[in-house]
Amino acid sequence: MKHKLHTDFKVILLILACFVVPFTITLTRVDYPRPLAVLQPPPVVIEPVANPTPLGYTWSLSLFLVPCAALLIWFLRRPRSVIQKRAFWWTAGLMTVLGILLDVCFGRLFFTFPNDGAVLGLRFYGYRFDDGWQKTIPVEEVGFYLFGCFCILLVYIWGDEHWFGAYNVDDHPRSGYRRYRELVSFHPWSVVYGVLFFAMGWWYKKHGDHPYQEGFPGYWLFMVAVALTPSILFYPVARAFVNWRAYSLALVATLFVSLFWEAAVAVPYQWWGYNPKQMMGLFINGFSGLPIEEPILWILASWAIVIIYETLYTLLHMHAEQARPDAGTPRRSSASR
Repeated sequence: MKHKLHTDFKVILLILACFVVPFTITLTRVDYPRPLAVLQPPPVVIEPVANPTPLGYTWSLSLFLVPCAALLIWFLRRPRSVIQKRAFWWTAGLMTVLGILLDVCFGRLFFTFPNDGAVLGLRFYGYRFDDGWQKTIPVEEVGFYLFGCFCILLVYIWGDEHWFGAYNVDDHPRSGYRRYRELVSFHPWSVVYGVLFFAMGWWYKKHGDHPYQEGFPGYWLFMVAVALTPSILFYPVARAFVNWRAYSLALVATLFVSLFWEAAVAVPYQWWGYNPKQMMGLFINGFSGLPIEEPILWILASWAIVIIYETLYTLLHMHAEQARPDAGTPRRSSASR
């Protein structure tokens, strides 16, 4: 018992280090503070600085990279089935590709990247309907989606297998599926929620108390569609295996990091910004005008990642079961004599 308590204490210290180290790296890239909001005249005048955060976006990728490195070492060293590792790589790869496609197809429509001094300067092509393909998307965006997807998934798996291991669901029922079509099961409530979510965003865009009624909430539509499609198709199967405590850990940790990242440094120092015509129009003043879509993005992203992971895990488990030499013969129960 003493050994377990000592180990858990060291885990807590490691968790703190995974936050403190990248937060420190990110904040040390800020050479000049933002101007403070003053309520009483005369206003404080701060001379503009050409590059107050040199390579700030580049170094801030450590916010995802550091916990990813720690958890990936744990994940690769643990004696776990090849099936789980394949499910991890497939899920992380698929979600990373979807994130990069967001930038390639819609990045120039939804986002802006005005601070050239905060990035390395390497860029890739993005498309926009009015002027076609332009090489304007910083390569740091690839790291953002790559490490972000890895981080969410690794935190969930670590919580499922270790921190909340007592609530881990047995994998044996995954073998009960015999056909691939059994994994696809329409979930009508996900459709209802998706329609309601988008309808609320569209209504606020057109009728809310803000100056951005012009345009269309395209970013909100994209988020809802991409995040809830896995739920529409696979939720009835995946929910039987989701460790909800582990999911809550991944959700809270990711939301905490993203709010610090975007509200404290990225948006104020213009590492990236948002096209208000494509947002629903609800901006958080206390978070440097961050659109409400961004905190919700990480809630929806973590949801989609967990649903896809558990579904792929079941798919690969079923495939491996069918590939066994004795797959055609009935398995004896462990209780039979």
